[in-house]
Amino acid sequence: METRKPRKKSLSKIGNGKHPQKAPKQNYFSTLMATPEGRELRKQWSTKPRKNAGRPKGVPDGFRREQIEPIRDKAKKEAKQVVKIMAEKYEIEDDYAKEALTTAVEVMRVPGETRERLAAARLVLDFTKTRPVAKSEVTIGKAEEFLASLLDADEQEPSEDT
Repeated sequence: METRKPRKKSLSKIGNGKHPQKAPKQNYFSTLMATPEGRELRKQWSTKPRKNAGRPKGVPDGFRREQIEPIRDKAKKEAKQVVKIMAEKYEIEDDYAKEALTTAVEVMRVPGETRERLAAARLVLDFTKTRPVAKSEVTIGKAEEFLASLLDADEQEPSEDT
């Protein structure tokens, strides 16, 4: 009997071979590091000073510096007027307190992080408004009044019997 010839297989995809997933990776930087010139070039790139990218400090998200500056100027003017009125109304004499209030009102008026704006609002309220009395003190006072009225009623009962 004659042995059969094996069936011819189709050609593999051009350049990929049998197992393309096992082919060596052709990463640009790994091939670059293979030569001394490439290593020198990579070293130059990594030590090159970079331009400061991103938002500048103090500029809130969604704004450019040119956009936020007129908003800040307007907020400063409004803050000075508001603090002037507050100083007259609440009799604030201290220059440092006025300056702190001006800054806090300005931070409140400029768009930015909510946490900063809330902290500034809390500072302004602490300066101008008194905090409400705690409910526990009110209930303790009512309880003391209740006990005192019981004692008064108890003292009045024996005097009525005699």
